[in-house]
Amino acid sequence: MTIRLVFLGMALACMVGAAEEPQGATGHWEGKLQMPNRELGMAVDLARDAKGVWIGSMSLAGTSAKDVPLRSLKVVATTVQFTADLPDSAAFEGSLSEDQNGLSGKASNALGAVPFQLTRQGAANVSVPPPNSVLSKELVGVWEGTLIAGGKTLRIRLKLAPATDGLATAVLTSVDQGNTEIPVTSVTIQGQQLQVESRAVSGKYRGTLGAGGEITGEWSQGSERLPLMLKRTHEGQ
Repeated sequence: MTIRLVFLGMALACMVGAAEEPQGATGHWEGKLQMPNRELGMAVDLARDAKGVWIGSMSLAGTSAKDVPLRSLKVVATTVQFTADLPDSAAFEGSLSEDQNGLSGKASNALGAVPFQLTRQGAANVSVPPPNSVLSKELVGVWEGTLIAGGKTLRIRLKLAPATDGLATAVLTSVDQGNTEIPVTSVTIQGQQLQVESRAVSGKYRGTLGAGGEITGEWSQGSERLPLMLKRTHEGQ
């Protein structure tokens, strides 16, 4: 009987300890980002993967940025730091409140810094993008095409190159919008099929490499579906 009571006491102690263990930065956070002329709703998910590495994603209400992966994510004691692949790359640094149910700090880019305030709203649900595919030699290079949207003609440039491990990297540029670079979230290749995703603008390009050397496909963004054929430029030859 005594042994049984000892084991019961140990089990209860473990249960109490688990219940009192702080959650830290892990969780789903919601709040606002205070821009100079308006507020943006902001949602952030933070968690550790199976290897214990911090992962995260974020969305900004009223914009096309949804489930944008977080980079350079660090959590040290009560300090949380990360960057987000937004059209204007931003760095975020915040601190947990004493009860660990609040996370506040500043977001900064080349234009300056603005405050953000978040409140824990439940368990984390990080949206992890698919890993980049190995880049085939026939897709390596610089590709250009033209989008016709709202009566406007926009030239699009896509540069595909292999990383040191052979996985695809991509630079997507809107030439006629001041050579604006659109952050690329992932590059997926299956045979002759290519998909380039940008969660910063909720956009995807899906195309097929044809026998003539062109990539025929479409750019989708929100409810829009626009045809886009890409041809290799001399720069990519």
